[in-house]
Amino acid sequence: MESQRRRPRVIAHVDMDAFYVSAERLDRPQWRQRPLIVGHDGPRSVVLSASYDLRALGVHSSQPVAQAKRLAPHAVVAEPRHARYQELSAGIMATLRQVTPLVEQVSVDEAYLDLSGALRGRGTPEELAARIREGIRSAVGLPASVGLAPNKFLAKMASGEAKPDGVFSIPPNRVREFLDPLPIAELFGVGEATARSLRLAGYSTAGQLAAAHPEDVAKVLGQGAMKLALLARGVDDRPVVTEREEKSLGAEHTFSTDVRDLATLERTLLWLAHRVAERARAADRLGEVVALKIRWEDFTTHSRQRRLDRPSDAAAELAAAASSLLHALPQPLPPVRLIGVRLDSLTPAGAGLQLSLDPTQDARRDAEETMDRINARFAGALSPASLLGSARPRRRIERGDESGTAAHETPGNSPGAQGRG
Repeated sequence: MESQRRRPRVIAHVDMDAFYVSAERLDRPQWRQRPLIVGHDGPRSVVLSASYDLRALGVHSSQPVAQAKRLAPHAVVAEPRHARYQELSAGIMATLRQVTPLVEQVSVDEAYLDLSGALRGRGTPEELAARIREGIRSAVGLPASVGLAPNKFLAKMASGEAKPDGVFSIPPNRVREFLDPLPIAELFGVGEATARSLRLAGYSTAGQLAAAHPEDVAKVLGQGAMKLALLARGVDDRPVVTEREEKSLGAEHTFSTDVRDLATLERTLLWLAHRVAERARAADRLGEVVALKIRWEDFTTHSRQRRLDRPSDAAAELAAAASSLLHALPQPLPPVRLIGVRLDSLTPAGAGLQLSLDPTQDARRDAEETMDRINARFAGALSPASLLGSARPRRRIERGDESGTAAHETPGNSPGAQGRG
């Protein structure tokens, strides 16, 4: 027992390489050698991911797609397929849990693993990391990078060094060797503004920050000084948490031109409700509260919510609640720039699903589940019949916790055509 307590921790951070790009290339071999941007090609859209060759040209995630296209006019722009990404993510996480049950998924394409007890009889950490990468490639056909270190902070730093498609290890006796010369801006979690303040105060490397007195650093950073000083010393005691509860699921749509028409807004809400319901079913979650988010042309943003009669993952029920919140706003509405639907107070589906007294509601839910399975494979091949006849919006998907899937804003004023626009 004493030897177990003293066994050094080995934490792995597994991060998929350009996950959305890799997923698109997996399904579309004709793009495997092409520079690729994943994101909706519209005036208010942002890049979800870019291939590594484009990153060398300055293209990066969260950048406006229009700017990315100016930097790389030769790039292919691929429409995101979130249902497909969720399907691949499930396969990745299942593969990781075959290595150890101590897996903490932090986003659709990355996770921490505590390998401390999984190494016995299985070789070195580096050998196990290589097998993890091979297992992921065998299961889903995608490349992954793995960082190894004594804690989560350093493992995250190591996986960045491992990219693309490699393994990088920071053993305990090399932590200072790795950290001390590191420029302060390269410490994970240090933004440019914080780095600038630290450099002005004389701290340009992690080693200088680690050697500083916390009170001196506090004069620059305030309450965050102690945490950052500990990270600069390589200290991070956070455990690998095997269950992360999503607190909410949401989808938003930004119109290419501001909208006043209630019918257009209601169609958009219905489409967004289907996207949220699809995500809820994929996560095996029901929600008790539906929230409406709306942003006017002057960027003033309002949120309204209501509690459902029963926990639900059915798009029709979510859309009805969101529509009632929309109509409860003072009319006529100012021009609308953005509208969104969010499902809050999530619970496991098995714990809260109740049979409806209306059999048509359960039939509609069964139909929605069938749509989920088809759209996961064929990129949105099916849409609700009520949305036929106009170009549907591409969606911005959000998760309610800090590990959310990367978001992208999307244009288009009329939701609803079947198939891809």
